[in-house]
Amino acid sequence: MPVELLKDTLATDITIAEDTAQAIIEGDILVPDIKPDISRVISVDGTIQVNKLEAGENKLTTEGSIKFKILYVSDRGDAALYSIDSSTAFKQTMNLEGMNNQTLAKVDAVIEHIDYTINNERKVGVKAVINLKATGKMKRQKEITREITGLEDIQVLRENFNYTEVIGQATSETLVKDTYELSEDLPGIREVINWRATAVERETKITDGKVIVGGIMNIELLYIADDYDGTLNIFKESIPFTHFVEIDRAQSDMKYLLKLEVPEVYTSIKENLQGEEKVLEVEAITKIGVKVINNITREFVVDAYSPSKKIKIKKDSIDFKENIGMNRSHVMLRETIDIPNSMPSIAKVFSASAKPILSDYSIVDDKAVIEGILEASIIYLAEEGDLPIYSIRQEVPFRHYVDVDGLKDNMSANIDLYTEEVTFEQINGQQVDIKINVGAACEGYLNKTIEVVNEILELEEEAVNTNKPSLTIYYIQPGDTLWKIAKKYRTTVERLMASNTLENSLNIKVGDYLLIEKVHHFKF
Repeated sequence: MPVELLKDTLATDITIAEDTAQAIIEGDILVPDIKPDISRVISVDGTIQVNKLEAGENKLTTEGSIKFKILYVSDRGDAALYSIDSSTAFKQTMNLEGMNNQTLAKVDAVIEHIDYTINNERKVGVKAVINLKATGKMKRQKEITREITGLEDIQVLRENFNYTEVIGQATSETLVKDTYELSEDLPGIREVINWRATAVERETKITDGKVIVGGIMNIELLYIADDYDGTLNIFKESIPFTHFVEIDRAQSDMKYLLKLEVPEVYTSIKENLQGEEKVLEVEAITKIGVKVINNITREFVVDAYSPSKKIKIKKDSIDFKENIGMNRSHVMLRETIDIPNSMPSIAKVFSASAKPILSDYSIVDDKAVIEGILEASIIYLAEEGDLPIYSIRQEVPFRHYVDVDGLKDNMSANIDLYTEEVTFEQINGQQVDIKINVGAACEGYLNKTIEVVNEILELEEEAVNTNKPSLTIYYIQPGDTLWKIAKKYRTTVERLMASNTLENSLNIKVGDYLLIEKVHHFKF
């Protein structure tokens, strides 16, 4: 009976290209005709969006846009603050060895820094530094031998391998909306000039074929009041949401990775029963990215031989990743922001925001140590002046860690930083105490390469054993196993254990000796 290999199919995601790049995006932003001239810029913020990816031979082209929000004051207007919305497109090509048009490409884009110059009272020049992290993956399927039949005394070495399979991933958008009537202590709304929103996960469940995400949308609106002076005010609220993301093959015992973003917020202002502009309708788009993974244990044949028959084995190398674990942690960062002597004292703080940026990370036993920069900024009302709105931005270095059991320094990690909540308290006219709840998500991976049997050729000649002595005394060498010794001397692990009264195949150490008895193979 010929040798037959019984095989299973192994599907893995292989990273074939990975690199980072930095790009500088420049543009000019013009003041719309309906708005007054710029006297002083308060802040320039931006959000980045990737619209198109095009993979080619050893390269990846990313197309996207940066949406800029400029806040400024004008000595020719009747409001405390004005805003300009503008968008600048960008296109960046990265050289990535191994990339091709069949590759599943992904790019994470983050704005690291934004600079601006006032060219004249109607034009602002902006320059944004963006960081791009590109990854190219391909799905590969290989047949892996799980059993060998057809040869009576075939000796088979099997090993268990743990690997991670991406069950599925998807991005879905949900519209979170609600209607509010402003309280009596808040003035009516003339215009909403800026918004900040963060989506925070509260509870996520995986059921058959879908991921149920429950969370809170924290929203902050900066608006010009519908009063004679056009004063500046702030409105804050939290909106709960629940959304389903369909992932085929997802099951409740699997793991998930989640990323929440709020790319757009829309507002509509209406009158209440008293005719005041105090009814606020809020609609926010929340983008939910979900990846479901599953850790699988499979048994594969990694070696084989026959004591009586010569066979030729061919092996195949397989690269894959094992998810060691993932975890999230939070750190409450507290910093006192000092107003420079060149700026006027604070009468009232309107808003505070913070954005964490990953600088570097290192891995020590069972944890990822994170180094980052926190960009904190506040907008405040000065005690005096004709144009009393000011802002200040300060960079705060921080260090944090995420515990992941089993994570070692020879492994890799994916880290995502996000802001959950920012609170502040004015200490005096020169200082503001700001507290930032920073979240960090970490997933650890071990890159593995294994060699498995994928073909066996049965040769015509028998194994030659005539020149060997009847009894061999063998001293254990570094790296030896009973399998290696049995294969070398064309015997079996069971015979070695029986001849040497061993109860466990692992119970050998360097310097010990084994008695190896010659085995005769007869044909009748």
